Amino acid sequence: MGWVYTLGSSEGTTVSNNVIHHVYSFDYGGWGLYTDEGSFGITEENNLVYACKNSGFHQHYGKGNIIRNNIFALNIRAQLQATRVEEHRSITFTNNIIYFDKGSLLSSNWHKFNLLTDYNCYYDVRTKDIRFADQSFSEWQKSGKDIHSVIADPLFMNAAAFDFHLKNKSVAKKIKFVPFDYSKAGVYGSEEWKKLALFDQESADEFDKRVAKLEALNKK
Repeated sequence: MGWVYTLGSSEGTTVSNNVIHHVYSFDYGGWGLYTDEGSFGITEENNLVYACKNSGFHQHYGKGNIIRNNIFALNIRAQLQATRVEEHRSITFTNNIIYFDKGSLLSSNWHKFNLLTDYNCYYDVRTKDIRFADQSFSEWQKSGKDIHSVIADPLFMNAAAFDFHLKNKSVAKKIKFVPFDYSKAGVYGSEEWKKLALFDQESADEFDKRVAKLEALNKK
């Protein structure tokens, strides 16, 4: 389903300072942050989400959720997804960096959602003509969305190697993104204890091979 899965009314809940990656499902699921049925009053910020199957963030339906100052990068089929359209404001989505090299930017009904979205950075390494569903960036802005957002390279150290530290903060400043040290996420304690939490490289390589095989089949 999702690495962080929420459900129902959860006023005051925060999901922050996590590193989420390589979330994959054989069929349904495979999201990084997933605010599912009726998720309400949740703030998700300062998270790094990359290499997940369906998208880095997905909201099925909910209300008043704040998604800000996150990095969504290199997710496989889409970066952002939303499903059930509701009359009330579903999401406030600001100060996020969205960086990708495959799949689409948006999935399902994100472009139809009642959401406030602004001060974000979008970058597709393949093209500067990023599509917001059936709209160009200028058309998207004319509809009132992402007025102060930019399409620009966020200038990561080495995204291909999953190093998402910023080598230059000029673009981040434009969207009021506050850099966070994601290297602090993880297990704390003795070196022996921390090693128990590591995913060994052989298993990681095997996982990547299986994902590549399944994605190739999906494209047929």
